[in-house]
Amino acid sequence: MSDEEYVFDEVQIGKDLKPLAQHGFIVLTSDTITLLSSERQQIDHAPLATVTAKRIRFTHGKTVSLTMNDTKYNVSPGWGARHAIVLGGDTKNVKTAADSLLHLIDTRSGRV
Repeated sequence: MSDEEYVFDEVQIGKDLKPLAQHGFIVLTSDTITLLSSERQQIDHAPLATVTAKRIRFTHGKTVSLTMNDTKYNVSPGWGARHAIVLGGDTKNVKTAADSLLHLIDTRSGRV
């Protein structure tokens, strides 16, 4: 396993229908995941082996459902981009970020 840290920025993070961060962060290390608010305050932190991650179908795979410490979060890496026009714009980078997040969680947790 790599000790490399991956940081996803400009992440929309929500819990149920409540938004928690418009420009948040997801930090992945070799064995942990941390959700940070727009002000870089910790929202949640968990070992990757205990996290469940799956695509949310009705967003066409651009949003990921993360269950951490018995709490379900909806995260959209790239959707919070300050300079991107999402509605009517190109959202290809958002799906790519969601794909990358899912892949990293699966490989680093030993599921792949």
